[in-house]
Amino acid sequence: MKPVIDLDNIAHQLALAGTSERAPRQKAYLKSDLDFFGTAVPDIRAVLKNTVRVHPAIRRTELLQLSLNCFDSSYFEMHLFGVFLLDRYGAVLEQADLRHIETIVRMCKTWALVDPLSNPGAELVDRGMPEAGPILDEWSVDENFWLRRISMLVLMPGLRRDQEYWDRFVGYADSMIEEREFFIRKAIGWVLRDMSKVRPKPVGEYVRRHIAVMSGVTFREAVKYLPEPEQSELRAAFKDR
Repeated sequence: MKPVIDLDNIAHQLALAGTSERAPRQKAYLKSDLDFFGTAVPDIRAVLKNTVRVHPAIRRTELLQLSLNCFDSSYFEMHLFGVFLLDRYGAVLEQADLRHIETIVRMCKTWALVDPLSNPGAELVDRGMPEAGPILDEWSVDENFWLRRISMLVLMPGLRRDQEYWDRFVGYADSMIEEREFFIRKAIGWVLRDMSKVRPKPVGEYVRRHIAVMSGVTFREAVKYLPEPEQSELRAAFKDR
């Protein structure tokens, strides 16, 4: 059966939108072994938008296969297009497809692919908590630090409204708070920063509880939007620890 979306044509469109000047800069910035067309993210989204216009609906099985096939390419932009496909057509995914998200994450070696995957991942988690919990628990202790990272990022939409999400995040963050991996430290800080915009009290309490072992990058993100005088008090405590 002919694929509903012609990925060779997609690659051609992405290549046309790229530039030879941009490609090496992207590769260097992401420190990636992948090839690059030099296509900007807005241009990738424009190709996606045109694709959706032609194919407003696709079946779940086709979506899963297409997203995997995108990763057969050696080009970063094709990988990102596959991630964007999962996000755009995410309504047809089922909760069991968290395992598909996991499969894709294991093929990613950069935040520039993992972080966008947290969007369809979060939607699936939101549809099925607490049933999704055991999968996230596995991710949070996986040897692959990108899975550990996304186990926290997919909780972000629910953190603002649901104590269960916060409790789960705290458990994951507690287990990773002393990790030396930069992308884990950054993720903990990002989640705390986002939460602090609507619920600063538990974030401030969390920072105080872990200030002795919290990394600089986690701390800076976590306190960024905390109200005064608490922010200044925490900054002083961190400096004097």
